[in-house]
This record gives sequence, structure tokens and C-alpha cells, in this order.
Amino acid sequence: MKTYYRFKFYINARHSVTFNNKTSNIHPHTWEVGISFGSRTTEIVNFSQFEKELDKYFVNYEGKYLNELDEFIGINPTMENIGKILYRDIKKLLEKKDLYFRTVEISENPTRTYIIEA
Repeated sequence: MKTYYRFKFYINARHSVTFNNKTSNIHPHTWEVGISFGSRTTEIVNFSQFEKELDKYFVNYEGKYLNELDEFIGINPTMENIGKILYRDIKKLLEKKDLYFRTVEISENPTRTYIIEA
């Protein structure tokens, strides 16, 4: 039997995206981010400590215009590209804790979710 954990976070941020040489207006989203992970060594994870680290990470995006952040310079901040950056960064945090990544899910609204599986 495999077991794992899932955290859910919300980020209020704005962005504009470019498709077919047309850039959208700057608009807000409440991004829902789900992170699934497991432990390599034990079934018990110190939720409080790790959750605080993730909160500290996500505060970098809260209330921001994503297009202006360093990680999005030259990158179209679509839901998919945001998910890839979150995956990259959170995977590093997990590995420091001897945890393994299962999925990151990012939704820009209740009907659209982008999922990356490790």
C-alpha cells in the first residue's frame, strides 16, 4: 500500500498572457495549488514545519503581477508555465526533507486544472 499527503494552497495574483501575438489584459486569478508528496523514510511527516516553508515560498507570488517576477522574464506566465515553475521549486524543497513528489496541480478557476506528475 502506498500512502501520501496532499496540501492545498491559494495564491491571489495577476498576469497577462500572449497567444498568437495578442496579449491579454492584466487580470487576476485565485490560483489553487495542490501538492501531493510522500515520505521516503516514514509514514509520518511534520506537517506544520513543512507547511510553513511552503507558505513562505508562496508569499513570493501573493498579490503580485507574475509577468514582472524574475522567474517569468521571457516566459509566458500561462497556467502550464506557472505549474512547471512551481514543480521545479517545490521539488527542491521536498528533496531537502527526504520527501518525494507525486503531483502538483494548478487551477486558475474551478473548471481548469493543469497537473504534473513526477
